[in-house]
Amino acid sequence: MTRERVLVVTAAVATVAAGTMTVLYLTQEPAAKVVTVERPQLVTPSASAGKPVAKGGVKAGYAVRSKWKDGFNAEVTVTNIGSQPLQGWVVQLQLPPHVDPTSTWGAAAEHKADRLTLRSQSWNTYLEPGGSIRMGFEAKGAAADPVSCTVNGSPC
Repeated sequence: MTRERVLVVTAAVATVAAGTMTVLYLTQEPAAKVVTVERPQLVTPSASAGKPVAKGGVKAGYAVRSKWKDGFNAEVTVTNIGSQPLQGWVVQLQLPPHVDPTSTWGAAAEHKADRLTLRSQSWNTYLEPGGSIRMGFEAKGAAADPVSCTVNGSPC
């Protein structure tokens, strides 16, 4: 073999090896990520505070944003107050008997009796520390705060 042929064969082998390594790198499965969610602990509110504040991994807030005759819309905010990323969240609201949700946005929703469950979707499931996501619903009935609220099984 001539020197040129040796160089061509060597270059071809190096190109195939580099291509194979690139394909293997790009198609490898990512390592499993373990996410720890800190369980919130309730802090006794001060005299000026309206509700207990969750301390720990995740909290949820609720606010009525607008009202009209026979209805209202409300916004729910989920915030990662922990030091680790949060992968997935579920907010459960027990609504007063006269409130009937008619539509939701920003979450997968399930409504049974007086319970409204809002779940993360593929595009909003990840929350970095300090990150938050807003979602909401429109409802028939007089505007009211929920009877109870949990986020990932802990009080909001």
